[in-house]
Amino acid sequence: MLQTFYNPKINCTDIFSFSSSSPTNHPMDSLRSLFGTLRRSTVGQSYVSAVFSQVRHGHQYAPRYALQRKQFKGRIPIRIGGSIKGTTLEFGNYGLRLRSAGVRISASQMKEAENVMMRIIRPLPGVQLYPRLSTNIAVCTKGNETRMGKGKGPFDYWAVRVPTGRILLEIGGELHEQVAREALRLAASKLPGIYEYVSKKSEVPVLGFEKAEPNVPENAFEKLAKDPSKDYKVRELSKSPNFATYRR
Repeated sequence: MLQTFYNPKINCTDIFSFSSSSPTNHPMDSLRSLFGTLRRSTVGQSYVSAVFSQVRHGHQYAPRYALQRKQFKGRIPIRIGGSIKGTTLEFGNYGLRLRSAGVRISASQMKEAENVMMRIIRPLPGVQLYPRLSTNIAVCTKGNETRMGKGKGPFDYWAVRVPTGRILLEIGGELHEQVAREALRLAASKLPGIYEYVSKKSEVPVLGFEKAEPNVPENAFEKLAKDPSKDYKVRELSKSPNFATYRR
């Protein structure tokens, strides 16, 4: 098509006759239809991609799941296995830790707590907020006065199960301790449950409602020497010179 524009022997009407099916149409009608089709397809694709991104990435706490898995309401047990994972500070200098029984927090509640904290720490240079939770539980609800049965309701919002002693939010950077304490206090007022303020100086790992004992390494040989087993006694006696004379 581009080569015909540079050939002076071909008439302009002959050029448009290649793309036009009927000779009675105007030469510009084919170009208008061609550019109109391209414009409609481009706008349609951008509109679909915008709607898809708006639905999938509509909330910063919403996970990037294509489908929502309907789950049971579930229970939040108290950790008694000895693990202290998630109960200490990892990224920041100050944090907010759950002190009461386990609760289920929605994504909107986490976002509201973050907005309250950002109003205080946003003007401070170098200060950053670290959320420690991921709202990966899809909560489904049904309308009021609905008959029993017929499965679960449609998807409503995202939530997260928080066990006792888990840290929710952390603040890192150069800021005064009173400023961090006030920001975390306002965030705790927007969340269900009872929370406590944690810092690097006062940080103590917890196991449920009790504080965890410090992990002190012990020497296994010293422990065996204090309370020797039968196998340990036999091995120690075999090292004496009296047993060496009768050894084959």
